[in-house]
Amino acid sequence: MNNLKNLLTKPLQLQSLPKWIPITILVLSLAGFADATYLTVKHYQGIIPPCSISGCEVVLSSDYSVILGIPVPLLGVVFYSILILATFIYLDSKNTRVKDVGLTVIMGISTLGLLAALGFIAIMLFVLHAICIYCMVSDTITIFIAIFAFHIFRLNMKAVASSVLTENNGK
Repeated sequence: MNNLKNLLTKPLQLQSLPKWIPITILVLSLAGFADATYLTVKHYQGIIPPCSISGCEVVLSSDYSVILGIPVPLLGVVFYSILILATFIYLDSKNTRVKDVGLTVIMGISTLGLLAALGFIAIMLFVLHAICIYCMVSDTITIFIAIFAFHIFRLNMKAVASSVLTENNGK
């Protein structure tokens, strides 16, 4: 039981996190931010953006394109902004605790984003029977960000487990 407590309460153990992972998350977040911002501007202009496939109008003008009066792309802008900020915090900070906060936010918000992206894809495919290419770009970016965030989590759990085993072997 003590081992489980150690696993759950130890600070993140990612001193050796490869720098390319947060940089990749940052680049993907910037691309997602650009896509979501474009769709948000078009929403408030009342314009459906040009689309190479015929589903954009169906998706972007559906009841599912607004949640509690907030356009879904604006929620995407907030989502990507949080990821960008958390990634900059991680990359820029020298303080281990502050870096941990950045990584924790990345992992948590990525999980929420993944659930939302999968839900939006399901709505497009199974409810609306239409695909918005801009929305799919954002959803795909979010899925890739979540994959990298889960990789960070896996690396952390591996490091924490190793640390716990080392502590137990020393007793």
